[in-house]
Amino acid sequence: MSEFTDYLGGKVQRQVLPVLTDPRLVAASARKRIALPQGELAQIYSDSVGIHYIACVELSGSFPRGNHYHRNKEEWIYVMRGKVRLVVENVESRERESLECPAGDLVVVYPGIAHAVHVLEPGLAVEFSPQEFDPADVVRYPL
Repeated sequence: MSEFTDYLGGKVQRQVLPVLTDPRLVAASARKRIALPQGELAQIYSDSVGIHYIACVELSGSFPRGNHYHRNKEEWIYVMRGKVRLVVENVESRERESLECPAGDLVVVYPGIAHAVHVLEPGLAVEFSPQEFDPADVVRYPL
């Protein structure tokens, strides 16, 4: 199983989920993609910490999504279809990274990291968080 790759000192993490076809390997990892005859099953989260926010994100258009950061909310983003460029910046150090994330990538963005999603190929993503969404926790930050 691939591990997370760290960016911005570990405040952004990216993992390419493995695609498993052998049913004997299905229990190998909590996060994986399982290629089944009836379609793919992506297991993107298994933890003792519950999810308090989940959203389905259509990836279309030429305008970026995001351009903000959160003081408290940690965001997990799983690209189901399509491809995006995720631009992230540590708001304290101003260190910046740009990640290309195709379908099957899982990214964790921790608090204090500004982020913007640019669609490279239309598709669909799931965003979820252990914290509830709080509009007061969204701080605009153009990237």
